[in-house]
Amino acid sequence: MERDSDSAPRPQQAAPEPAAPGPPESGDGRVDQALARLADLDGLPIDEHPAVFEAVHGGLTAALGTLDSGAQDISGTPGTRGTSDPSITPGS
Repeated sequence: MERDSDSAPRPQQAAPEPAAPGPPESGDGRVDQALARLADLDGLPIDEHPAVFEAVHGGLTAALGTLDSGAQDISGTPGTRGTSDPSITPGS
């Protein structure tokens, strides 16, 4: 007696893995944009990873540079920029 190929038990497929969550948002679009480039690493050969790291580093450095120049304060704590303890002097 022949078995019908449609009646053969089929292996159960595992549920697809949920997508990994992205990095948390920093609150600064420039930082988030730079860090988003890290997702490109999965599809690239390892010898192309340094270029991505350099691009991310450049984006983060540019965002930090604007903080040093006082162009934009994203800290969310107004009034604390540039304050220091007057009793502390450099080199002491």
